Amino acid sequence: MQDLLNKFNLEKNKRILLIFDVDGTLRPDTVESLDHRYPKVDPTIAKQLMNLNTLDNVSILILTARSPIDLYRSNLPKNIKKYCGFGKQLMEGEHLKYTREDFASADSEIAMFIEILKDIMGPKMTAGIDFLTTPGDFAIYFESQDFQEQKIAVTKILEMVLVNSKRWQILDFGRELIIKDAKYPYTKGDAIFDILNFMDLSVLHQVFFFGDSNDDYKAMVALRQYQQIFPNKRIKVNNICVGPALKGKELVDFEFMSYKDTISFVNSLYAKLFKE
Repeated sequence: MQDLLNKFNLEKNKRILLIFDVDGTLRPDTVESLDHRYPKVDPTIAKQLMNLNTLDNVSILILTARSPIDLYRSNLPKNIKKYCGFGKQLMEGEHLKYTREDFASADSEIAMFIEILKDIMGPKMTAGIDFLTTPGDFAIYFESQDFQEQKIAVTKILEMVLVNSKRWQILDFGRELIIKDAKYPYTKGDAIFDILNFMDLSVLHQVFFFGDSNDDYKAMVALRQYQQIFPNKRIKVNNICVGPALKGKELVDFEFMSYKDTISFVNSLYAKLFKE
């Protein structure tokens, strides 16, 4: 990993922007790991990220599909800005705000829809269910260990309600059913443009994006597009895929075998910058 850092030619006076996905990038990404509600990363890595983010030349961001409820209970450092729901909401410390005005309307619509679903399902079926919301999307989380029968029953109701809908898509993530809303499309690529637009890029920023999914690849594409559209902005892009999903993709600069390589990278960067 030290050889990789040498290739990047990192210097202490150069601005570094690290953008991390969470699941599969900073921690394992399996159905079993996702069944743990609140994403935890290695405590040592969490502390290193927190300390790196205090340096004048380093900025760290989290860009994840997870809900703010998940992130509130995670051990991700409070001093790191977290863009959740694919970047529709921004968490700064304990404060949460929408990254775009229309997402407030999306959130209100989601809240109304969930109340309708609860009424259709009834109190018995919704007992032991939590609804995790982000603007335009929500997840149904089954809290009991033996949730399979309840999940089948809930899925049947959802499919019946949404049978003719072109707006909603149901994704199965084990203990979570994620329901996506096509009315408010917003990808991690869109989030990248919004994030960079708010930054002062008059000084060269070396941007590292770490991701492991097709959603993350949209962010990688956006970083390259941003360079082309705004040549006066000073960014150097390093797209790093973690795991096999994006291996061989055109815009991937470096390939990591697993989240363990991301941890090794953070370890090496921490040792280099704090030693200097």
